[in-house]
Amino acid sequence: MQITAKVISETGIEKLSVAMQTKANLQRAKVLGLNFELEPSPNDLMAVFEAQNEDEALKIFNFIEKSLTSNETRKTETKEQITVSIRQAKDHQENLNFALISVPGSYAAAEALKALKSGLNVMLFSDNVSEKDELMLKKEAVERDLLMMGPDCGTAVINGLPLGFANVLRKGNIGLVGASGTGLQEVSCAISNLGCGLSQVIGTGGRDLHENIGGLMTLYSLDLLSKDVNTKVIGVISKPPAADVKEKIIAKLKEIKKPVVVHFVGDKNSKQQDENIIYASSLVECAEIACKVLENKEIGVSKISLPKVKEQRLGKICGIFCGGTFCAEAQSIALACGFEVASNVPIDGAKSLNSCGLTNIFIDMGDDEFTNCRPHPMIDPSLRDEYFAKSMGDHKIKVILFDVVLGYGASLTPLDGLKLLIKKNTRSDLHLVCHVCGTDEDPQSLKNTVCELQNLGVKVAKSNYEATLCALSLL
Repeated sequence: MQITAKVISETGIEKLSVAMQTKANLQRAKVLGLNFELEPSPNDLMAVFEAQNEDEALKIFNFIEKSLTSNETRKTETKEQITVSIRQAKDHQENLNFALISVPGSYAAAEALKALKSGLNVMLFSDNVSEKDELMLKKEAVERDLLMMGPDCGTAVINGLPLGFANVLRKGNIGLVGASGTGLQEVSCAISNLGCGLSQVIGTGGRDLHENIGGLMTLYSLDLLSKDVNTKVIGVISKPPAADVKEKIIAKLKEIKKPVVVHFVGDKNSKQQDENIIYASSLVECAEIACKVLENKEIGVSKISLPKVKEQRLGKICGIFCGGTFCAEAQSIALACGFEVASNVPIDGAKSLNSCGLTNIFIDMGDDEFTNCRPHPMIDPSLRDEYFAKSMGDHKIKVILFDVVLGYGASLTPLDGLKLLIKKNTRSDLHLVCHVCGTDEDPQSLKNTVCELQNLGVKVAKSNYEATLCALSLL
């Protein structure tokens, strides 16, 4: 994925696919207009591109070959042990206890099952895995007393080690469990930026609180954190659980002898506190409350007023999100303010994208429909940039609301494409509002990214919650 993006950026070639030679990747190459006949062999790497002439083709081929081999030449005095399977790796190093799996969805469940049967905790980064397989894997994990994070688990920090999309965080005494990747990133970054730290950040995969899965890994993770001496406060983040699953989670939380802060994005909960459970009204407030509880400070009551929809609107908002949880939170806020909302992943009360007119649109660019056979927009922002350019050309859109997610795994240059687009903008009636999720210690640097955006005239908020409120107030 990174090589494809690098070659396109540095050579200007428009049609290129560098990927494992799976059926899905062969199909994606043909969608790009690259016509060829190859027998699929997932063990091979393919590089398919369209060049103007033989000289250009040779130049691009050499560039790809150099990109693939530049990090392979290293001197060593001992022969490196080559392993070709999870079981073989476990046999060679008996003290291994964790497997991070990122393979095409059709292979993912089988590899995860091998890891669990080898006694390994698992983080399954892969998406496009069936709920049936997810349930099977999580039952297997619970029976073996192992973590089974995922499928589609984007974020975790285990014993200080960041996995998947994660940030550089302070170590401390707040433990998080989340069925939402960017939700976990938002809360963990906010905690770190407030001066507190994290003991563990456990992702479960976005479907863990669905009725079919039953919250198996959330419940297991809560048991782990309740026994962890380094965890003094627990945070739980997810989109609204299924009703019966929510009851099980709340019952489990009340058994824990530690304070717990909960935020179910979009959940209409009238309670602020229930025994040891404190309910937050937003992702960022979840972080703020957790820090106050840890430091024995007064929590107080949230007094944020939501702007109500104006009778006459001259345009609409287009929200373009790399983070699915940010998209859900933005929809929830807009609906609470009385705005109409349509999305490719609509929450309760929102419409599907086939709605027309001046409906405000909120797009999750990380949903499976966009990531099938191509990299997640946090890795390769080019698809996000294409949608951004299209939205800038739509004069009905008066506000573009977007996120930029920093950290390990994310693009090291997430603004390159956006900067070119924003500099070309000639519309005085278009407002750009952004929220950056990250820390100053991240490879891309929160402070530097915010400065770059502000220099481009973008309004940058401190949280997705505040960015959404700002966008709504501009209509």
